[in-house]
Amino acid sequence: MTDLVGVENLTVGFKTAEGGRFTAVNGLSFAMGAEKLGIVGESGSGKTMTALTLAGLAPQAAEITADRLEVAGEDLRRFKARDWPKFRGSVVGLIMQDPRSALNPSLIVGRQVEEALRFHPRFGRSERRDRVLSALEAVGLPNPKTLAGLYPHQLSGGMGQRVMIATALVNEPKLLIADEPTSALDEALREQVLELLVSLVESRGMGLILISHDLVQVARHCDRALVMYRGRLVDQGRAADLPNSTHPYTATLWACRPSAATHGQLLPTLDRTVIEASL
Repeated sequence: MTDLVGVENLTVGFKTAEGGRFTAVNGLSFAMGAEKLGIVGESGSGKTMTALTLAGLAPQAAEITADRLEVAGEDLRRFKARDWPKFRGSVVGLIMQDPRSALNPSLIVGRQVEEALRFHPRFGRSERRDRVLSALEAVGLPNPKTLAGLYPHQLSGGMGQRVMIATALVNEPKLLIADEPTSALDEALREQVLELLVSLVESRGMGLILISHDLVQVARHCDRALVMYRGRLVDQGRAADLPNSTHPYTATLWACRPSAATHGQLLPTLDRTVIEASL
């Protein structure tokens, strides 16, 4: 079976002002099908840069090399600037962290969701409108016709994130990349929005890359997990096995989560000398 995503020896680097080089992603390799893959690690581990590279949104200054970089049979190494707009939406959908910064404050919701369809001329104006309303309804938003005429500042955080999901799914892409999709929400809404996201992905037979700091969230909702540290893949396996990982980095990430049970206690800290020795 052909991989939905195939990445081999992906490296993303940047030149520094001092003439050196910073490597954000270092020799990453993985493959996935129509499954739910979690990518976890600390801030700066390369999770988001991996996602941006797959969506063609890495900064222009990024120097990207790979032996293989494919999504749905498309070789991304050969893409020109004109190839990306159609690819995003029809093949890859992207959900960013905070709808307050990702949504355009000067455009009504319906127009923003519809923009994802404008790069695909097979849809006429009437069909675009119908698809926008269907997408808003699919993510559980009430009164889609009324909501389509609202501006982002008129939405709650949870509603804004649902609009982001609708925008990412309106073109029915084959792969959805969600970068910390619930981090801007309160605890009560996080699980609700993520369950909605997973259910939509599963019902449409899509692949999902979920980028998260929350290992419990990934263990609960994903099939497999990749653990990244300073741009490198250091651990991987079944997401449900994250609590039992013997890798020192993964084990510490799991153990250092604050909870009611650890209130008043010192949490474990990471011995980076052990991790560095294993690289």
